[in-house]
Amino acid sequence: MRFELPRYPFVRPTELDEPSRLRHWPVVIVGAGLTGLTLALDLARRGHRVLVLDDDDTVGVRGLASRGIVWAQRTLDIFDRLGIASSVIEKGVTWNLGRVLCRDTEVTSFRLQPQPDLRFNGFTNLQQYYVEQILVDALGATGLAEIRWLNRVEQVTPARDDQPVELQVSTPEGSYRLITDWLVGCDGSASRVRDCLGLTPTVFDRTQDRWIIIDIVAKNAVIPEERWTWLDCGANHGRAVWRHRMADDTWRLDFQMSPDEDSEAAATDPAMRARVRRLLGESIDFDIAWSGVWQYRHESLDSYRHGRVLFAGDAAHVVSPFGARGGNGGIQDADALGWRLSLVLSGSAPATLLDRYGSERHEAAMENIRQTRRSARFVHPGENRSAWSWREAIVSLADRSALAARLINTGRLSAPAVYTVRRPSVLGPAPDAGAGRALPNVRIRGGGKPLFLHDLLGPWYTVLDFESLTEALEPSDRGRVVAVRPCCDEEGWQALGRQLPSQPKACWLIRPDQHVLATGVTPDRQVQLAAIAEEIGQ
Repeated sequence: MRFELPRYPFVRPTELDEPSRLRHWPVVIVGAGLTGLTLALDLARRGHRVLVLDDDDTVGVRGLASRGIVWAQRTLDIFDRLGIASSVIEKGVTWNLGRVLCRDTEVTSFRLQPQPDLRFNGFTNLQQYYVEQILVDALGATGLAEIRWLNRVEQVTPARDDQPVELQVSTPEGSYRLITDWLVGCDGSASRVRDCLGLTPTVFDRTQDRWIIIDIVAKNAVIPEERWTWLDCGANHGRAVWRHRMADDTWRLDFQMSPDEDSEAAATDPAMRARVRRLLGESIDFDIAWSGVWQYRHESLDSYRHGRVLFAGDAAHVVSPFGARGGNGGIQDADALGWRLSLVLSGSAPATLLDRYGSERHEAAMENIRQTRRSARFVHPGENRSAWSWREAIVSLADRSALAARLINTGRLSAPAVYTVRRPSVLGPAPDAGAGRALPNVRIRGGGKPLFLHDLLGPWYTVLDFESLTEALEPSDRGRVVAVRPCCDEEGWQALGRQLPSQPKACWLIRPDQHVLATGVTPDRQVQLAAIAEEIGQ
């Protein structure tokens, strides 16, 4: 690798010197990856102590150190709430134009339009190890989290009734035990926590499709700063190729391998250099920053909660990388779990609230799996002749039909989950056009210091009052009420009308994860509080 991954020191746990003392943690997260670190930061921001265990001593994923690179608008909104969005955007790069080629002829292109109404514009590209390093630094600054590197979970004794979970952990200097009220497995697709509980995910397909990533730094070539996708690329034996720009003037080249290719031979330096030159030209001079061969599958646990053990990220579900739905989906898992676990830890909600985390995120995972399987079939239909014919028809029409161009599916880019949300009964049966959707982070006031809709939200439930003309901020133990209209300039009010899933009228109840619970809510505060109590199960 061109980039030197940071190595975090092993610190001898105090438990090794006090074996008779069974230390008790409110939350233990296994896996200091993207999902685990995001969840830990969320909990620490909410004032909870948290322990993170990881059996490695660095960021990134072994053998796939720069796997994730595209961070969606919803992810940036979540990172903004956690205080790290600016660091990710400053280090990363944005792209605007995408092109799709088939057999080396461009068949369509698309442009990510500027979104002046919103806080963040589209997608940011940044290698996953940088994002994780930013999370580690932010977590350390909270003073409420401890990351233990080179600490491997060997055994999990699940809780019974209201008893804590017990863990056996090994380190380079010996083993120790600890207990926790809640254990969260964020330890990837080969989850040790999952294995300890004897859980097996449902596998929807285990493809034989293989890809080789070659990240390069070009020395003497000007490469258009555009996202290119080749279908049936002549320079890659008639197989697909992706090209993305990342930080450090590095380019991600992702080559679909032929079925008969030998993975070890393909990953040798001469073979990789020859493959890159076939694509970009013989004269290109470049360094290989990183490379790796990978293969994908689609799978999910049937339940993401097992007593006092929860699962998130790849430990809960695995999707192919088409559309960047893996890492972004794991971050949405953390976003959906953090506030619920915080309410349970503080005694403000029953543990049954965590069942809703499992059902909502399982629903989201199934949607991501459906979308990525469709993309995979379009990119390479395999032996399916009907799928080949369908794709050929679309490609042939794409240059003269906007509808056909939209049907080209090389990966529907990650979007916010839309949850099936039950409207609290105390609110009555009014229709909810926006319920379950993530609240767009609309710019509601411009000028020297812009104000965005998410700036009005509290850490818990928020009532957005769109009709009151008197600016008000009413804190309570359940959240706060904000009169939106006085906070807006005229352009901001118009932007709300353009961006919200339904017109800004009456009051809206917003969940702590910035998703809409209900629209068209009465201004009666007692009814609002009753709706929130019903939502969290009290």
